[in-house]
Amino acid sequence: MQPEDPLKKKIIVIGHRNPDTDSIVSAIAYAELKRQQGYTNCLPARAGKLTPQTEYILRRFGVEAPIFIPDMYPKVEHFLEKTPVTVQAKSALWDALLIMDKNRVPAIPVVDIEGHYQAYLSHHTFTENIVHKTDPHRKVIIPASINLLAHTLRAQVLLSFNAETVIKSRILVAGSTKETFEEVLKIEMPTNAIAIVENRESIVRLCLQYKVRAIVLTNGQSLSKDLYALAKEAHISVLSSPYDIASTIYLALYSMPVSAMTSAKNAVKPISTNDAVRTILPMVQTSPTRSLPVVNREGKVVGVINERDLYKQPNVDIIMVDHNELSLGAEGLDQFHIIEIIDHHKLGNFPTREPINFINRVVGSTSTIVACLYQEQKAILTPAIAGLLLSAIITDTLALQSPTTTDVDRAMAEYLAGLLNLEVSELASDIFAHGARIIDLSEEKLLNLDAKLYHEAGVTFSVAQLESSSFAELEPRLPALRHALEEKCKHEKLFFAALMVTDITALNSLLLVVGDTRFLEKIPFPKHTRSGLYLCKGIMSRKKQLLPLLLEQLSEVLGHNP
Repeated sequence: MQPEDPLKKKIIVIGHRNPDTDSIVSAIAYAELKRQQGYTNCLPARAGKLTPQTEYILRRFGVEAPIFIPDMYPKVEHFLEKTPVTVQAKSALWDALLIMDKNRVPAIPVVDIEGHYQAYLSHHTFTENIVHKTDPHRKVIIPASINLLAHTLRAQVLLSFNAETVIKSRILVAGSTKETFEEVLKIEMPTNAIAIVENRESIVRLCLQYKVRAIVLTNGQSLSKDLYALAKEAHISVLSSPYDIASTIYLALYSMPVSAMTSAKNAVKPISTNDAVRTILPMVQTSPTRSLPVVNREGKVVGVINERDLYKQPNVDIIMVDHNELSLGAEGLDQFHIIEIIDHHKLGNFPTREPINFINRVVGSTSTIVACLYQEQKAILTPAIAGLLLSAIITDTLALQSPTTTDVDRAMAEYLAGLLNLEVSELASDIFAHGARIIDLSEEKLLNLDAKLYHEAGVTFSVAQLESSSFAELEPRLPALRHALEEKCKHEKLFFAALMVTDITALNSLLLVVGDTRFLEKIPFPKHTRSGLYLCKGIMSRKKQLLPLLLEQLSEVLGHNP
């Protein structure tokens, strides 16, 4: 078996849940870098909704949003072969059986001319139907067209009338005496009959006399001129089969269209490319062929899934950007092969089965790292990608004012701004002016714009961050926000939940926290008497400034009260 070409395998570049601009942009830009390196099937994705700020940035630079993947639980599409093997409903049954034999498959999807699913032909279905149609205690009647009959027999068409029309036809074998065969013609409906005849002129004349639908001559025989003229005048189709009479009879039975072998009675319901493997696995295991046809949203067949396929490695690899912890990524991410991680956060990564590319640098934005990789690889930075990267650096470092900002961030921002002939400060003002306004969003959206879940000291807590140019618009929303945080704590069983609102002009933050009272009493910030919010002077970075202080108080509380 040939090893799979990694350049052709699908690769998804994806950031964390509740993605901010840096998460979205680093996925887009890094996927583009991989495509320039030859990984043409590399796609950016997102695990959550876009923030209004991110939407504005994408619109400004004319870039489409990454595809939305709500979870990464393995789906049927992750295990499909690239080219489906199908047969058209109007094809001859013999062709379908040859395709199944050539591809060594126990079943094959039946489709219309546009590829839409019609039925599922399996050896099991074929056996049931062919036994019924060839029962010697019943008259052998098959639906057939002259064209399908000629195609299956590889016959020479001497005369042809209504060649495409499929008609249920009685197969009559002229293997008896002329007198006996004439008695058969008298009691049959000859206009729908197909007579299979050896080189016997008397039998041919009888068939012409009783006006059968078609005459099939065996062993490559042809008609005399006068018989040809009579057949033409009577509009009787005549075929010359290259096979002997036994082989011709056998093949004629398989000239019926595939649709004749399938019906609603034995119909198999297809599964969708988007169906979760854990959902359809029992269905596959209990099907007669241990396989099921797969269709896309338009109902077109895109492949077949069998039980063995579902135990293979998915046909998708993952690159994680802007996070290195599975708990922060899309659910189900651990069930895929993760080949790279690009991040600027603390290490909380997981063991891997083999070495991977892991780039973790002390900078203020993952987009800074991606931009550096463009330079290192001498890749092309288009204006659109440069604009996205610069915007992400600005948003993740709060216009280069956050304590997480490094000289590398500043130098890269100036470099990208130079490529675009922009001023960093002007672009920053524009971006933050188009960010989410508190007044425009519901409590739920405010608490999920940039929320991160943490698992520390044996407990779980959440901290969301929102940038604002004024704290004034926050005050009327405090009761509703506090209630929403309390509900979040209750439903998600959090030790505490917090919302950090950062004023990007005053370079301060306000903190709204609900949760365990022991922890609340330890928060080391002054509390505003009227609003009940904690004033965090000079605190702008959740990662570098707020979180370490909260973790210190959390350890103290849990240490005194194990």
